[in-house]
Amino acid sequence: MKLYTVIERFYVSKFYLLIPAAIIILACTGSFVVYYLTRSGLGPLNFIQLTICVAASMGYLASVLGQMPRKVTFGFFFYGMLIQIVLLAINLTF
Repeated sequence: MKLYTVIERFYVSKFYLLIPAAIIILACTGSFVVYYLTRSGLGPLNFIQLTICVAASMGYLASVLGQMPRKVTFGFFFYGMLIQIVLLAINLTF
């Protein structure tokens, strides 16, 4: 929990500087997830994972464009990144 608060403080203090970096990071991670998902075919389970991946990225973008508070925006970024990393780990191992 301490790591979360340290990263959150850094993000909030440099909010406008980190918005483009966060978008690029989420886009690149999402691209890796989509690549590994579609590489093995587009079955029902892969389509559900693809929808979750896109929703995680879209949540962050919507929070930035909706001008939500900085801490809420960081929450969307952090959990969206966490979801994408978990999906990537699942698809790399199986």
